[in-house]
Amino acid sequence: VSCLDAETGWTFWGGKLRATSDGGSTWDEVTLPAGVWRISALSLRTATSGYLMTPEGLLYSTDDGGETWSSQEIIGEGDYADMMLLPSDLPSVAIRFSDADHGVIVLSIAGGGQSKVVALRTTDGGKTWVEETVPAEIGVAYLTKDGTFLTVTSRLSTGAFTVLRHTGE
Repeated sequence: VSCLDAETGWTFWGGKLRATSDGGSTWDEVTLPAGVWRISALSLRTATSGYLMTPEGLLYSTDDGGETWSSQEIIGEGDYADMMLLPSDLPSVAIRFSDADHGVIVLSIAGGGQSKVVALRTTDGGKTWVEETVPAEIGVAYLTKDGTFLTVTSRLSTGAFTVLRHTGE
């Protein structure tokens, strides 16, 4: 679920992406990108602009309420070639964009003998990403609406709960 305000939100359930503009009284189906039937994260920036990430590590964005989508591979290439999102029915990804250019994605990823939590930040709408190490155990990530605070609840047996504040650009 991602809500813009008390009236406007998107949710994904039953293999369908749905939108409301009346506080949840009614829901309209939003067309998913071709071939997408599962998502790992969802974030609504405006009533018509939103982002979703698939378990395969593809980031999709729309500026027209889901009529069209563009995609970008985040996991599966470069530094993350042997890694994948933490497999779980709980979210292992959190996405927040404060505007069309500034965004952050937090990933719990594992593979190639390692696991880690990373934050990827962009200031150019996703053309480039800068990685920041997150000092937390892999787990369920949640970002506040402005992307300033991050909580990560460990999926390991330690029961750790980490709360972090981002203080810089």
